[in-house]
Amino acid sequence: MRILILGAGKMGSFFTDVLSFQHETAVYDTNPQQLRFVYNTYRFTNTDEIRDFKPELVINAVTVKYTVEAFRQVLPALPADCIISDIASVKSGLKAFYESSGLRFVSTHPMFGPTFASLSNLSSERAIII
Repeated sequence: MRILILGAGKMGSFFTDVLSFQHETAVYDTNPQQLRFVYNTYRFTNTDEIRDFKPELVINAVTVKYTVEAFRQVLPALPADCIISDIASVKSGLKAFYESSGLRFVSTHPMFGPTFASLSNLSSERAIII
């Protein structure tokens, strides 16, 4: 699966590390300096690269404050069959955005993070899927 991760911070880097072993991944961040910390993945700084990548799934891992803004920025570059998702702890405004996006979506919140998760045993970690 081609997976695009929005945000190369702690959570975005964490998901890239985990998913890049079994999937083709790309990370998009508007701050090129953040991309220095992600490996085994494509690194994107503009939406043309996203369009060419044709992601099947987008995981939005930006700061909660910018979740909807990040989606709006990349939405025009996404294929019509792409699934969009977020890991935001606060879901304010997301329901309305998802309904207006025209894309399939899933809203999640992992009950772990890069500080506490056991990468060697992810099947024992918890996640809530709404």
